[in-house]
Amino acid sequence: MNTIEKLIKAKGLTKRDLSRELGVGYHSLQKMLKGNWKYTTKSGEVRFAECRHIRQRVADWLGYPYELIWGPNSDLFLNRLITEEIDRQADQRAAEQRAQLRQALGF
Repeated sequence: MNTIEKLIKAKGLTKRDLSRELGVGYHSLQKMLKGNWKYTTKSGEVRFAECRHIRQRVADWLGYPYELIWGPNSDLFLNRLITEEIDRQADQRAAEQRAQLRQALGF
């Protein structure tokens, strides 16, 4: 699992959920995320498509510029986003547990 897939999972989504949100085909998204988007030209040469339009939709969905998500140092940035998402979810769960305890104790 690569870093962008980890971020999607950290946000509580599946690739299928994300493909629906982005309005792109599931298999196209999956191939793009895995980097398995290859095709053969008429001359028999194997090339890899960049799938920029799908990558751009993922960057827009995350709310960051394309270069931060798909650029050369993107793993560092994505790891920071994953950490922030984990912290946000932990804070949210802690707040929910505090509220439940207060309610149970009548506070």
